[in-house]
Amino acid sequence: MPTDHAAVSDSRPFSGDVLLVFPGRHRAPDPQVPLQLLHVAGALQRAGHRVRIFDMRLGDYHALPIGDPLFVGITAMSGPQIRYGLELARWIRAARPQVPIVWGGVHPTLLPEQTAASDLVDVVVRGEAEPVVGALADALAAGAPLDTVKGLTYEADGALKSTPDADLVDLDAIPVELPHDLLDLDRYPTLRAGRVHMQTSRGCPSRCGFCYNSGFNQRRWRGKSPERVVDEMQYLLRRFPQVKIIDPVDDNLFVNRKRVEDICDGILERGLKVAWRANCRFDYLAKYDADFLGLVERAGCMELDFGGESGSERMQQLVCKDVSADEILTSVRNLRRWAPSIDPFVSWLSGLPGETYADMERTFDLMDAMARANPRTQHYGIFLYTPFPSPLLESLPPEFSPPRSLEEWGGIEVFHFLPPWHTKAYVEKLRSISAVTRYAFYPRSRIEEHGPAFRAAYGVMNGAARYRWRHRFFSFPVELRLANAAAQRLRGFL
Repeated sequence: MPTDHAAVSDSRPFSGDVLLVFPGRHRAPDPQVPLQLLHVAGALQRAGHRVRIFDMRLGDYHALPIGDPLFVGITAMSGPQIRYGLELARWIRAARPQVPIVWGGVHPTLLPEQTAASDLVDVVVRGEAEPVVGALADALAAGAPLDTVKGLTYEADGALKSTPDADLVDLDAIPVELPHDLLDLDRYPTLRAGRVHMQTSRGCPSRCGFCYNSGFNQRRWRGKSPERVVDEMQYLLRRFPQVKIIDPVDDNLFVNRKRVEDICDGILERGLKVAWRANCRFDYLAKYDADFLGLVERAGCMELDFGGESGSERMQQLVCKDVSADEILTSVRNLRRWAPSIDPFVSWLSGLPGETYADMERTFDLMDAMARANPRTQHYGIFLYTPFPSPLLESLPPEFSPPRSLEEWGGIEVFHFLPPWHTKAYVEKLRSISAVTRYAFYPRSRIEEHGPAFRAAYGVMNGAARYRWRHRFFSFPVELRLANAAAQRLRGFL
């Protein structure tokens, strides 16, 4: 496989194929396998089209042989992915002005007309791309009009036009085998370390105000059948014998309890020896009993991930989380009693409109109470809220003006947004708190996936951060702020 660009599936000229791009910073040190592009590539191949995937994090796009593709497809979430995607699109446009540039993914779906208004966008694919891209490629290859292809937004005759929504994908109809051969798999550290990603469901029925699901999936949830999920797990273990952990990327795997029970029974019946993790909700876990949690543990679950968001009931109501502090504490106690080998991992928010430091102190106290209730509780950290397209965006204070173009959305900085509805002094304190929690509570299992230099450096920073946390001393954490900025730069957030 080539090392400057990933990936070329064969040696034929790059004419009439489709080039899919995952945007990001070149040489980002911890890229994940772009699972969403594998699904899109598989749909294109089933429609009879040749596909290449280029991962900007792995290669310098200036060395990419563009060829003459039917279209270049770029996926993007709000923020830096848009910025890098625009950089690539600008280069494509200058080198091959006749090649259509197609955008899809979360952000273009949520704001299709604003996205399509950019000079660097020819077509927007809305929603799930699998049922759309084959027909789009057919139409472009034939020089046919696009108005018969569902799920598109584009400019025609000086006006923006949207075709009807495409039908939802039958998740069980997606082949178990995805075209992993289109990627240079050796260059993905997590996969080399033995962690592989899969998807068992799409969507979430909850109404969290900061989440993309309300718009992208309209709060719908669909899951693959238990048999299909276990078939896929079995295939991944055969395809990647080094795998020790299967990591579903579902927004909410536990919506259907009976389905989870059947998946766990299938894992045990087939004797699959693998650990796995999943996203869950505290209001679910608080209601689970010993039999169910014991089954989940026996089937190999090692970690459940949650959004705690805030210890303040007022802030929980603001973001429509529908989870109480009592449910959070009951959940971690349940795991300690009935599934003690499963670690709860939690993420938290700060900087929400109307938030006070007293609200933050309630979060601190809840985090400490969780540690007493279940010492295995781990935290990803407390992160500053970043406004992305979601229901909460519509009710933000007037001090914030939402971006008005694709280019402006590319300027929104994940982890570095400075909420204008708070004072600069308060925001600086929140940034310090974020840095402290990242180093005080960075999950142990994630640390072990890094090399000895990282582990040694983290050990020093962890000691300083835990001292600060115990004494609630968040002023002037210069050492942590510098380390946090360096880590985010390496990960491509800067």
